[in-house]
Amino acid sequence: MKPAIKYILLFLGAFFLYMNNAFAQWEEGELNVSFSLPPVALVDIEPDANNSIHFTVLPATESGASPQIKRITNQTLWLNYSSALVNPQNTRTIVAEIAGGGLPEGVSLNVEALSHEGMGGGQFGQPTGKVSLSNQPKAIITNVGNCFTGDGVNNGHPLTFSIEVSDYSKISAASESSFTILYTLSDN
Repeated sequence: MKPAIKYILLFLGAFFLYMNNAFAQWEEGELNVSFSLPPVALVDIEPDANNSIHFTVLPATESGASPQIKRITNQTLWLNYSSALVNPQNTRTIVAEIAGGGLPEGVSLNVEALSHEGMGGGQFGQPTGKVSLSNQPKAIITNVGNCFTGDGVNNGHPLTFSIEVSDYSKISAASESSFTILYTLSDN
C-alpha cells in the first residue's frame, strides 16, 4: 500500500472517530418558564345584534274566553361565559334578575337555561330548571368551574323564555311594557 493512501485512510479513520465523539456529546441547560392566568368571570347573551324577546297578550275573541299569550318572535338566545378561578375547588353561580323596568302586574316571566351545547371545555355549570324572574337575583346555573362555553349562537346554554298570566284580576290594558334582564356570574 502506498504511503499516501495509508495517510488518507488514517486521516479518514481519525476524522470519523472525532465526528462520532462530537455527536455523542451534549450539553444541558435550564430555562425557567412562568405562567400566569388572572381570575376571569365573563358572561354574555348571544346573538349580540338583537337579543330582545317579544311577547303579546291577545284579547279574547269569544266572550268568556281567557286572553291568549302569543310569542311574536321565535328567537333563541344563548348564554356564553368564561370562568377562571383562583382556587379550582371553588365554583361560581349565574343569577338572573329583572332590572331597568318591571313586569306588568298579573304576569310572570320564566327563564330556563338548558344543558351546555357546542364548543368549549372545562367544568360547565349545571342548569337549575325553570325560574320565575323578579327584581331579586335567582340562580339559573350553578357549579360553574374553570371553563369556557364557546362564543356566539349554538355555543353555551340555550335559554328558553315563557310568560304566564299569574293573576287575571291584576292585568290592566297597556300599550307596551319593557324591561331588562341582568345576568351575573359571581363566586359562591
